[in-house]
Amino acid sequence: NGIGGFLKHLFGPKGETSGIVKILMIVIFFAVGWLEVISILFRPIALSFRLFGNIYAGESILEAMSTMIPWLSPVLPIPFYFLEVLVGFVQALVFMLLTAVFTMLIAGHQEGPEHAH
Repeated sequence: NGIGGFLKHLFGPKGETSGIVKILMIVIFFAVGWLEVISILFRPIALSFRLFGNIYAGESILEAMSTMIPWLSPVLPIPFYFLEVLVGFVQALVFMLLTAVFTMLIAGHQEGPEHAH
């Protein structure tokens, strides 16, 4: 369907209407289409903030553990390094899953009544 089909999917009214209802539906779907465009544009930003927050929190925990007891600072953060590796692995999986879902939502083809068999 290409770019035109994608834009029609975002902004085009759905259903069979006529008269004033059709005009109202066009206005509503135009507004909803712009909300969807904003949503699509902010998805990568939201993923970036999610990753930044997790990395920052992990580094803050490591820093806090390093400065808590000065004479234990070389060994106290070691268990938290392993925790950071686990958290990093989980975050990579979540990032991959959310990226796949967001891509599928954008590129996914939905069957309409014209494609029914």
